[in-house]
Amino acid sequence: MSTFPVTLNVVGCGKLGTTLPRLLKDSGGVRIGGLYSRTVAHAEAARTFIGQGSVVDSLAELPAAELWLVAVSDHAIADTGRQLAALHRDWHEVTVFHASGVHDAGQLSLLATLGARTASLHPAHSFADRDKSLLTFAGTCCALEGEPAAKAQLSALFSLLPVRLFEIETAAKPLYHAATAMASNYLVSLIATSLSLLAKAGIGEQDARALLAPLASQTAANVFARGPAAALTGPIARGDSATVARHLAHLTATAPETLDVYRSLGRATLELASTSGELTPDKVSELAALFAAAASKL
Repeated sequence: MSTFPVTLNVVGCGKLGTTLPRLLKDSGGVRIGGLYSRTVAHAEAARTFIGQGSVVDSLAELPAAELWLVAVSDHAIADTGRQLAALHRDWHEVTVFHASGVHDAGQLSLLATLGARTASLHPAHSFADRDKSLLTFAGTCCALEGEPAAKAQLSALFSLLPVRLFEIETAAKPLYHAATAMASNYLVSLIATSLSLLAKAGIGEQDARALLAPLASQTAANVFARGPAAALTGPIARGDSATVARHLAHLTATAPETLDVYRSLGRATLELASTSGELTPDKVSELAALFAAAASKL
């Protein structure tokens, strides 16, 4: 795969399986061969968005290609690999990769035994909005794992976008994916919880979003510019146990469903704040006792 473009077949035309091929096609790195998805409608929508490719009704109808992207749900990767292996094709000189964050290239082991070069490449990027992703994907960090020749080929291809590739050990993928899920998915849940509390406080949704958007954005920017400890502010960082106690009392009375989230994150925040050297041992113990007492009310 030293010259571009190469032919890419896509199995699974969800948001990633539609957007990533479009990006690779636009870069000049690939031409789209076949598009297969659970429904023909999904594949046809992908073809419209990508602007290239042939929709097929079955895996057996996919044309020959040098590169295959398996963009199905995580739980379906291994079974999809088995189905592809059962097609009795010549997989030598073919690279097959999936884009799961938690699974490694071993999910495609049957194809590897048939001669395919296998890998996993996970973009740390939210594909919620395909059009926006076309504008923001450049510079995305991508975790690359798998067989050396496959990694070399994917490195050359994805350098056209361009992205920031880093290699990851097979055994480390679940830990890596847990970290990205917490920073991305759990952030959404945390903000949703904050919005629900503002609603209980009588603040309308538009005002609540306007209130939190700059606060969350500025905080995130500070974390990555200065580091977590230096970016931390608020009552726990100040050792203000009276404010924390007031929070806990009001949450217990009016929003008990959020108490566990507040307490768990409060303990993590206290651990981070205690590394700054600005909290006395007495303040750390006082705050820890408040969180422990709140736990007994759950």
